[in-house]
Amino acid sequence: MSNKTKEQLEFARFLAQIGHEIRTPLNAIKGFGELLADETVGELNPAQKKYMVKITDNAQKLLLVVNQILDWVKLESDQIMLDKQPLNLSRIAEEVGNLMELRMQEKQLTYTVNEAGWASVNGDWSRLREVMVNLVGNSIKFTDKGGHITVSFEQKEQYIITHVTDDGCGISQEKASQLFEPFSKGMDRPGEEKNSGLGLWICRSIIELHDGHIWVNSEQGKGTTFSFALPGEEIQA
Repeated sequence: MSNKTKEQLEFARFLAQIGHEIRTPLNAIKGFGELLADETVGELNPAQKKYMVKITDNAQKLLLVVNQILDWVKLESDQIMLDKQPLNLSRIAEEVGNLMELRMQEKQLTYTVNEAGWASVNGDWSRLREVMVNLVGNSIKFTDKGGHITVSFEQKEQYIITHVTDDGCGISQEKASQLFEPFSKGMDRPGEEKNSGLGLWICRSIIELHDGHIWVNSEQGKGTTFSFALPGEEIQA
């Protein structure tokens, strides 16, 4: 992500400006919509409440896409600055599980984080949390009702390896090889919400900025494991 041409940088700045212009009214739509949906400013009839919830839900989905595009622009133009600090990966995984609890309850999924107080790295908390949200979110999307998602850890030489494993539908090796490319559509599933094709590319870029690497092992009908390795570092007392 270096040696960018003048045209590429100008295009990145243009996309960033457009993204920010879109994000501001979207946040307003989402915020005011939530006030109405929660009946903070007055009672709604059932039909009005149903449609208002749909409005806010779709505003949130669109906001996610805009934020991913802004992240893509920053990564492409080398504008991402990491705020590194000692942190524990299992604690991030637990927090992400709490964040996505409602989505998992809707599909009756179980979520297990293997406690690993030793799984410490020097990293940017918000960015590594973004990676975990993307990977767990993919597992939720591609795991059928009643399935299971596990986050586990292992130490190999100087690296701490995080595995996000599900027993979902899996993916072919041909499509798996394309998952970390920008705008990849390898993981769309019939009947599910379409994705932007940027999430896993952003994950790869964030992990590589941390001097790590990310990969996937999957088999159709037998589930998927996303793994990423980061240089380990003990948290100082």
